[in-house]
Amino acid sequence: MGVDEYFKDKYCLVTGANSGIGYAVSEALLEKGAIVFMAGRNAESLASAAENLGAYAGQIRTLLVDVTKQPEVEKAVQDMITLEGRIDFLFNNAGIGGTMPTVDATLEHWKAIIDVNLWSVIYGINAVLPVMRLQGGGHIVNTASIAGLVPFPFQALYCATKYAVVGMSESMRYEFAEEGIHFSVTCPSAVVSRIWKKPILGPVHEEVQAPEDAIPAEEAARIILEGVAKKKGIIVVPEEPSGWLWHEYCNSSEAAEDFLLKMAHDRRIEGQKKQKV
Repeated sequence: MGVDEYFKDKYCLVTGANSGIGYAVSEALLEKGAIVFMAGRNAESLASAAENLGAYAGQIRTLLVDVTKQPEVEKAVQDMITLEGRIDFLFNNAGIGGTMPTVDATLEHWKAIIDVNLWSVIYGINAVLPVMRLQGGGHIVNTASIAGLVPFPFQALYCATKYAVVGMSESMRYEFAEEGIHFSVTCPSAVVSRIWKKPILGPVHEEVQAPEDAIPAEEAARIILEGVAKKKGIIVVPEEPSGWLWHEYCNSSEAAEDFLLKMAHDRRIEGQKKQKV
């Protein structure tokens, strides 16, 4: 089955659909003929995103939901079932970044990033899994990060959540395979999105600019949907050079060790410079 056929006329729920990868995935799904429920917690941003996709107005539904609140996630899923009677795809995409010295992290920082990056995924799965089991199939796509495969220094909080999402997704992929419920986990590297400008706790954590080599969200969406249609478990975005680092790390190569130690050194020095300013 081709990529377009895999999504055509399917009912999809996409969280974090206001911008970035979530918006790009929503647009790509619409282009392939899917019916997309775009979910977000900011009413104005959500309405603007849906308006920008006005050419697909007949295929778009919007759901105002804070994914860190289980009752709201449950209600969003139930509202979708009430309207359409099924849910074929869940894209758990909402997330925030987190690069900071671990010694500076408070328990409030830990809770904030875990609520968005991990609990929201758990809430989504918990809400749709019974539905998919009853209807005899479905596909859940969770967004992790290359930081869920490679332990980047100064990102302990972020890695903790993303490693959890990868492990959970892979475990469930095998557990539910015989029931026709598929799991994929996307592991984006540098992608142009608002996650670089989403601090863990407002002004407490400094925003980071997207790297110069970051790929457009539209390109990331293409890679993601191609991988999902192939029912791939782990989808690295883009495969190169991110895939190289992952494979080198898995093989305990000196190249990966040197790369990560140098990153730790550079980030430590950068942090010290900022403290002196």
